[in-house]
Amino acid sequence: MKISWKWLGQIIELKNIQFDELADKLTMAGFEIEATYELPEIQDKIIELKLTANRQDTSFLIGLAREISTLLNKPLKNYYYHIRSNDINETDKKISYHSLQDLKLNTIINIKNRNSPTWIQNHLKSYNIEATNLLNDIIEYINIKWGQDIEIFDLEKIGVKSISSHEIQIFNKGNISQIIDEKSNLDYTNPEVLQYKNTILSIIGIKSNHRLKCDLNTSSIIVCGTICQSKYINSITKKSSIKTEKSTKHQKKILRCDFLYAYEETIRLISTFAQGIVGKSYTYHNLPYKQTNILVNKKNINNILGPTKNYCNNFLSVKKILDTLDQLNFRSTYNDIKQIFTITIPEYRLHDIKRPIDVIEEIGRIYGFEKFYDTLPKTTNKGLISNERQIIKTIRRVLRDLGIHETIHYSLKKKKKPYQNNKKFIELYNPINKDQTILQSNIFTNLLAIQQYNINQKNFSIEAFEIGRIFIKDLIHQDCINTQKNQEDIHLACIMGKPNFSRPSWTDDPKELTWFHAKGILEEFFEKLQANVGWKKFTNSYKTEISQQVADLFNLKRTSIIYNPITKEHIGFFGQLDYLSEYYVEDYATYIFEIQLSALKRTIKHADHLHYKIKPYSLYPSVTRDISIKLNNDQNIEIIRQRILHQNNNLLESIEIFNEYKHNTSKRNISLRITYRAQNRTLDDKDLTQINEEIKYVLNHAKE
Repeated sequence: MKISWKWLGQIIELKNIQFDELADKLTMAGFEIEATYELPEIQDKIIELKLTANRQDTSFLIGLAREISTLLNKPLKNYYYHIRSNDINETDKKISYHSLQDLKLNTIINIKNRNSPTWIQNHLKSYNIEATNLLNDIIEYINIKWGQDIEIFDLEKIGVKSISSHEIQIFNKGNISQIIDEKSNLDYTNPEVLQYKNTILSIIGIKSNHRLKCDLNTSSIIVCGTICQSKYINSITKKSSIKTEKSTKHQKKILRCDFLYAYEETIRLISTFAQGIVGKSYTYHNLPYKQTNILVNKKNINNILGPTKNYCNNFLSVKKILDTLDQLNFRSTYNDIKQIFTITIPEYRLHDIKRPIDVIEEIGRIYGFEKFYDTLPKTTNKGLISNERQIIKTIRRVLRDLGIHETIHYSLKKKKKPYQNNKKFIELYNPINKDQTILQSNIFTNLLAIQQYNINQKNFSIEAFEIGRIFIKDLIHQDCINTQKNQEDIHLACIMGKPNFSRPSWTDDPKELTWFHAKGILEEFFEKLQANVGWKKFTNSYKTEISQQVADLFNLKRTSIIYNPITKEHIGFFGQLDYLSEYYVEDYATYIFEIQLSALKRTIKHADHLHYKIKPYSLYPSVTRDISIKLNNDQNIEIIRQRILHQNNNLLESIEIFNEYKHNTSKRNISLRITYRAQNRTLDDKDLTQINEEIKYVLNHAKE
């Protein structure tokens, strides 16, 4: 997009504005300047801009002038009271066209087409457009200034000198080969055409009849302005595979608020410089756009833009925000109680201002982003990590400490033939390829594939784990109806197997990892997690609870069920790969476990350190006495021990049971080791005698 400095000065007062200053303003407002240069032959300066896709309202001079007017806070010289679509009445409610939003036609007769005036030629020259004749130059001039689709057709080339505007009609059938020379699918789309009798003037929004173009001999014309439905143009171009400059313009949505200004200026220029008699116009206008209000909270403006770089570091005041919105031509009101701005967006900005964040961005852009602090506020608040995330983090650390590597795989898998009829698998409706047709239902098959790959690479020591999501269908029985529900869980799987795991002595050969060694590693893992789990022998009754794939691949005599001893809930399994399995390794055994993370989480009970008692360590020596107690077999020594400890004697430090001897079936002797210690002195015989008497008293009453 180019800007002519001279032409822009005719629309906005630029008397006190320097050329470089405007270029800087545009850059700060988000417009990328590609080049600036002078045209000495017409005494003009040019700025070339690169427009963003969301600012099509600035792709013509008036739209760009409106933007510059906002940036400089200067009104347009000839202020254009923007015609809202609400101000355009629908002409005939009985007529409706799929292609049109707005249409206006005029016939002008007895004109004198000639060379255009110098000022129009200079304007076109600043945009590298060569002048041809008055009528064609006016259309180019209007297109640059207003960005509207206005055309002029030569009546004499139709075969008449004068017609009424009402004789031109719109049909969805016609001989479009008059316009489209190349072969296309446009015939099958039945596009709407502008037609006089058998002559097509234009395929609406697609292409005009180039045979009706004006020249210096033109004396009677039809002036036609259209704004098309962008959805209709998209549909036609997609079906016909035809894309033209005209269709591209309508796909980007021409502004309806500028339509009548552009059309009236076209008629005024033609009647002024070409003279002629202007006939009665024919108009069609579709229903107007619905105006919507955007609500913006004052707190959101403060939170997003932050404080300004003034001496007080205050946020934008309500008055300053209202002034900025007024500068943007946004109609706004403010509710003091709710602290909410109600903003009505002008029609020429409806395509890119749709959300509160868009309005806040515009406020910052016009006020100046450089006037706000560009550093994030310092805060000590940190987000909380979920318990599930903390457990996963701990699991990763523990397994890595045990020397096991982590792997990551895709969740999409290939469905294998033995399990094609398994209804628990979740299949994709439209898979990308044959290797990604289902969602994974377990994790351990990924590790088996890793093992096979490493063995092929002569790496036989495989110890790896993976934490990932599994997806299965669960059968739910409710109200005598069986229904399936998709379930998603996080699982942990691990594979272990080494041909040289242990060596009892340096002279012995290395031995492979055994089942008990692998189980010991898993138990150490549970211990470090503080998880309380139980083990069950695998039986045939569990086959329904473990997938058939597990039952087929593992040696069930060496497979255990891991469960929660309190709730009896199954957590997972641990087993040895069967020698008949396709994944079996001849050199050593392979062990795998897979655990449901949510079930494992319920077995973890962290120690409560608040129950511990802390007291200073005594610097004085302890005294130890051993005693023997004769009890019946039905008497509980732990109860007696607790009674002695609860005598509230500060000198008694500990009681340990170190021996038991049974005389016969009814009597037994239990030996206790009692430790005495004081915090502030060394004990003497008097202290020990008193304690022994208290113990005798407790023992005598315990036997009664």
